[in-house]
Amino acid sequence: MPRRNAFTLIELLVVIAIIAILAAILFPVFAQAKVAAKKTADLSNVKQLALGSAMYTSDNDDTFGLQSGRACDGTYDFNSRILVPATWSVSATAQDTGGCSGDGKRVEGGKTYMLNAMGPYVKNLDMLAMPGAPLQAGAIAVMPGDAKPANVSYMFNGLLSQANATSVMSPSGEPIFWPAFGQVARIGDTYAEPFLECPSPNTPCVFDPGGPNNGGDVSGCNEHDDHSSGKPNGQQSGFGNIHYTSWAFGKQQNWAFTDGHAKSRPAGTGDQKYDPFPLAGYSDAGVPDAKDSSWSGYEAVFDQNCHTPLFRPDIQH
Repeated sequence: MPRRNAFTLIELLVVIAIIAILAAILFPVFAQAKVAAKKTADLSNVKQLALGSAMYTSDNDDTFGLQSGRACDGTYDFNSRILVPATWSVSATAQDTGGCSGDGKRVEGGKTYMLNAMGPYVKNLDMLAMPGAPLQAGAIAVMPGDAKPANVSYMFNGLLSQANATSVMSPSGEPIFWPAFGQVARIGDTYAEPFLECPSPNTPCVFDPGGPNNGGDVSGCNEHDDHSSGKPNGQQSGFGNIHYTSWAFGKQQNWAFTDGHAKSRPAGTGDQKYDPFPLAGYSDAGVPDAKDSSWSGYEAVFDQNCHTPLFRPDIQH
């Protein structure tokens, strides 16, 4: 009987089917491993941010840095994007030194911003970007001759602006840096999130827990990201709009805390112990404030003083 040297069609189909089944099983495992590796690398970076901020604060008389400096007219620049590093843009720096006009305010406001102030303690700006996060164009285009801008995913908790470390009731639970805008990295600029609203240039821009009690009516919260509210500095805070998913690493995010540690925490849960956003406001893709248009302007949960409880330094977390 002649010897057979080839597979039959049935045998080939069986082998192909087995390979397809194995691929279907293993590909999700490989994808999960890739996400886990990015999460681990990111957590290491965020840990360095936490340690850098702790060292800076210790050397700065136990005082945290600013959420922003002042704009060209002397007002607090809490409501515009500031540059990281402050002087990477040649054109903006020229506007700053030439009378502080136009984008010069982004340079001026950035000079004392917490991330820039703690630069010597961090050194590598690459750790400010979440691994794998898409880049979003900043307020100023990068031009030939410019220095290297930072790609920024992590934002400073503005309620800590100029606060003394001893005033933080729960250092291990008080966030200092977190990926406020979700899975994205801004090219060359950022701002604090949440940010203190400080309309007066004549008094310090610091957290003030003694604002009027709104009795649970938060409709007047987060409406004044400019200088028109007329309210005392720091008695109210605001949130910028979020346009990217908060589900960074399998519905997890990495956060840095004031005691110098960092950890992963769940995202998109609506649990106010971990999540500053209401669950009902999330879109199916995990973007806060995107469920429908009625949520616009109410991205975060506000309390009776128009602050987001998760970021308040004066309560236990």
